[in-house]
Amino acid sequence: CPETTPALSWLCLGCADISRDCLMMYFEGKPPANQFLCRAYLCQGQLESPQSFGSVEEIEKAVIYFLKAIEISKVKPRYHFLVFNASVLYFQMVRPLLRSGPRQHLVPTLTQVVKALEEVGEQDYSWRAQLMMHLVECLVDAGKGKEASSFAKATSDFIESHIPDLYPKIFSLQVKPLFLLLLCAQLKVIGRLDKVLQSAVREGDAKVMQAVCASQWNTCLPLLQHNLRRNVKGALLKVAQVLEDTYSVQLEMRCQVHSELAVIEEEEGRLEPALLHLQRALLLDERGVHHERLTSALNLLQLRGTLYQTPSSTEDQAAMLIQQAKNGQPQEEVRKRRPMLVNAGLTLAPDAFQVVLDADSTSGPGGVAHLSAKAQHHSACVEKVQGHLSRQGDGKNDRERVKLWAALAKTARKQEVWDVCRAACRFCLLYDDGRWKATKSDCEELSI
Repeated sequence: CPETTPALSWLCLGCADISRDCLMMYFEGKPPANQFLCRAYLCQGQLESPQSFGSVEEIEKAVIYFLKAIEISKVKPRYHFLVFNASVLYFQMVRPLLRSGPRQHLVPTLTQVVKALEEVGEQDYSWRAQLMMHLVECLVDAGKGKEASSFAKATSDFIESHIPDLYPKIFSLQVKPLFLLLLCAQLKVIGRLDKVLQSAVREGDAKVMQAVCASQWNTCLPLLQHNLRRNVKGALLKVAQVLEDTYSVQLEMRCQVHSELAVIEEEEGRLEPALLHLQRALLLDERGVHHERLTSALNLLQLRGTLYQTPSSTEDQAAMLIQQAKNGQPQEEVRKRRPMLVNAGLTLAPDAFQVVLDADSTSGPGGVAHLSAKAQHHSACVEKVQGHLSRQGDGKNDRERVKLWAALAKTARKQEVWDVCRAACRFCLLYDDGRWKATKSDCEELSI
């Protein structure tokens, strides 16, 4: 075709204006539905693509041309190769949207692309499987749990038949739709109980209000996870307020509600409301079952509010360093996160932590002799830690210290600073010498 070929050539050379003029001349001639029209649509779609990170609307506008090319290409077998080409260009275009949130808008177009590849019998099964798995995630994000579950099953069967190597990857996708359905069902129950609670408040029946609050609390319990608890914040706030207004004697439940609200507020960066909830929880903890945990959480929260002041105690200094490491940006490199975690360990054990870190050092050449030397060095360094507890004195702060070591180990593990994680775990294990026995209050706290 005299216009389509130059348009593609000029596009490849980066001359978008000339390419656009060629396409305009071609489309004015009302061309027939053949491979040249498909190529023109593919070229037009690339011209319409955002130069930088575009919005959903801009990308959808460009994607329309790829879909037009697909609809024409799938009719005749000799044009089927253009369906694959269009799917690749489509994926390149929408790739910035394939993340949690924006990808829900891709359900209609990605469904059309996946179906077209199936209709033409595309033999690149790996490519089709990749698009199918993305479509499952898009359906989950769009809240279409039933469709996602059904399509995940179809994707699983397709992968099992054609690409067994990818089969383990599909399991997580199959769980997501089911989890979404359960989450939606749970939230619906919470919403209904919230309406019942409002009706009970209008009626003014204190017993009914407290009974509904207890049911609401039990319904919210499964959602009190770090990635879900924000969904029940409003319901818990209403429960806490109603129980307070009715002077409820269910102090244990009220304490736990305020404790969870403190965690939610802290995760959202609202330190003052979190402090108020923790203080309220401490006042309601009449039996002292949660006193140690709540006091520790309150202390850590107060430290977060005084980041520019140096705490007096060693434990508080270490806690502040660990908290600062937690608050770091996830995309930061390990070499930027590691120093703060190391400083926290050195604060807790200035006499032994660096030695234990050196035990895991992997620097130096290989060879049997060097490996033997490394093993001996490792054993010598690890032995150094054995006397750490005896050098701590009376051990009044042992409970607080073992919690800090555990927090350091978990933070280092989450941030993939493995040598610090292993070293912190060694110090945690030092306290596993039978010095503590689980009391009745500890057992009750663990059962909650």
